[in-house]
Amino acid sequence: MNRRPSAPHEDRSPVTTSLPRPRPPRVALLAACAAALLLARPAAASPLDELRRLVESGQHQQAFELAQRQPQLAGDVHFDFLYGVAAINAGRVPQGLLALERHLAQVPGNDRARLELAQGYFLLGDYVRARSEFEFVLRYEQPAATRERINRFLEAMQTRQAGTRRPAARLYAELGAGRDNNVNLGTFRDEVEFLFGGVQSIAGTDSQAVADDFVHVALGGEQQLRVSNRLSVFAGADLEQQRHREAQRFDRSNASAYLGFANLAVGALWRSTLTVGHLAVGDARYRDVLQLGTEATWSLSPETQLMGFGQFGEQRFAGSEASRDGRALALGAMISHSPAQWPGQPSLGLRLAWAQETNIARTRDDLDKDGPLLRVFASLSPLPRVRLAVGAAFSRQTWGDVDVIAFGTRRRDDYLAVDGLLSVAINARWSARAEAQWSRTRSNQDVYDNSRKSAALKLRAQF
Repeated sequence: MNRRPSAPHEDRSPVTTSLPRPRPPRVALLAACAAALLLARPAAASPLDELRRLVESGQHQQAFELAQRQPQLAGDVHFDFLYGVAAINAGRVPQGLLALERHLAQVPGNDRARLELAQGYFLLGDYVRARSEFEFVLRYEQPAATRERINRFLEAMQTRQAGTRRPAARLYAELGAGRDNNVNLGTFRDEVEFLFGGVQSIAGTDSQAVADDFVHVALGGEQQLRVSNRLSVFAGADLEQQRHREAQRFDRSNASAYLGFANLAVGALWRSTLTVGHLAVGDARYRDVLQLGTEATWSLSPETQLMGFGQFGEQRFAGSEASRDGRALALGAMISHSPAQWPGQPSLGLRLAWAQETNIARTRDDLDKDGPLLRVFASLSPLPRVRLAVGAAFSRQTWGDVDVIAFGTRRRDDYLAVDGLLSVAINARWSARAEAQWSRTRSNQDVYDNSRKSAALKLRAQF
């Protein structure tokens, strides 16, 4: 067994000595005593001393909150150690790992810090790194209690890894109702100007907006199999229906099934999914979709994540709409930030993408389109089981050629949408939410110029 001294965790003040001095006169002696009493009053503890006291007394949440208010101390070897221990034991594992890694870069022989680091990896489910750190510490002579603690972690990892190949299932059912003032995305205009025929009335036709109440039903589930600590495969399906009270011809049924895998590699979480989808309108087939998507997520910091994504697919339309068959490509990135020191667990994000659709038959270049998409979003939990979320989206789409059939112009749409969500977790299984959305499409072709408002209340059960 190798033996090495453990790295110190505290500042050690040097011992000082002084020579004897002549006894001072009585007056001077009294003054000196008074000054000594004043100087003997305890000075206000430094943030580092207070942090050490909280960690040593097991008040890890208070220690974490104190450390969060001392960003200027990051990089100090003692602060990083104490901050790391407090964060991991307070449940803020990513922040704790980052601090302990900074500490060990300067003090690689600190076994206590390495044990806390291993515990953090264990809590994240990264058993490969956790086992490596635990076994590193065991190379050197350790107290019996420390060795027993490490062995308990190793046994727990062995038990958990033995069950990693067991499939995990998720099922849900959802029921809701709401109101939509434009279920068919029609225009609110009464007249539209066509290339041939001039201005024509569309009042009472399906080109004009239709308002109606609706009932929403959704079912779905996912089966996941962990192949290893870093790789998992999954498959799932979703079915969603929206039934209207009067406008049944616009009822929608959307069914999809998907298969994919998730892998942790090269410092990022990779996820690839193959999806097939079917959309029916008014109980008649409208469109089928086949899509392949890939995304990668990186942690820029414990609070900030960056995701890059790409999607490619085909969509096939039924009947007279078959000329609209096309291929779709989308590329983009999203960044999100969740400041840990702010109350209410807030989250802010920005998503940017560029999308393109190309007509497969190449007979309708006026159906090609492309353009940018932008979305900003934010969420907040003012209460433990309550989540508020808001978002806004903007896109500009430009079509590839002049529409010589109906309008004689090259179509261009500007789309703006604002949405809000209030979600309440009733218990571990049941949740309720209220949704609302407003959108406005400004188009240079009158029939596509529209606006929409919708709201719904939904209840979900998760199994």
